[in-house]
Amino acid sequence: MADHVVVSLSGGKDSVYALYSVLKEGLDVKHLMFIKTGGKAHLENKRMIELISEATGIPAIIVGKNSQDVSKVLKKLGANVLVSGVTTTPEHLEYYKEILDPIGVKQYAPLFGKDPIAGLDEMQQLGFKCLIIEVDTALGANKEWLGKIIDQNIIINEIKQKVTEKKINPIGEWGEYHTLVIDCPIYKKQITIEKANIEWKNTKGYYLIKKAKLQPKN
Repeated sequence: MADHVVVSLSGGKDSVYALYSVLKEGLDVKHLMFIKTGGKAHLENKRMIELISEATGIPAIIVGKNSQDVSKVLKKLGANVLVSGVTTTPEHLEYYKEILDPIGVKQYAPLFGKDPIAGLDEMQQLGFKCLIIEVDTALGANKEWLGKIIDQNIIINEIKQKVTEKKINPIGEWGEYHTLVIDCPIYKKQITIEKANIEWKNTKGYYLIKKAKLQPKN
């Protein structure tokens, strides 16, 4: 029986890179699944999953944050493999394991153990455009990153410096920053942001998208 693959997708760089990776491996991804958990910016911008679904041609579903919600949907879909973008944190693998083991669904994290800095560099080389939609300056992020596209010359070099100084997880897996991929090789069209608001609450900044659409690539 062929695998029925579902990708856990927030719209951020790691989950989209994981989707890219398994598609390149030849896996047949049937659905994208946005779980309503994690950073505020992802939750507020969750409708972007619909644009990513249209851009990739893969159906998407939004599910509740409770493990019962996730397992119920996976069983309904007939999934037997769930892919995630977990890269450096075993705790996140455990989160999925507790959901998947009881229902007999395999977990696959193609990026886990990969050097995160190398991953950032590879995404740049592949043409990923990663918009920073949330930062937490208390965890080491620069407030000026908010609303910017990750680029090699400024943000990645700054991230590398902060990693050297042990001030940040390079891919923001502890909440230092969150991203939205607005373009990459597996998108047939790119996401264009037409209107967004920036909000701050103490040390946390959010880039909240009010209006966006898909447009042909340049």
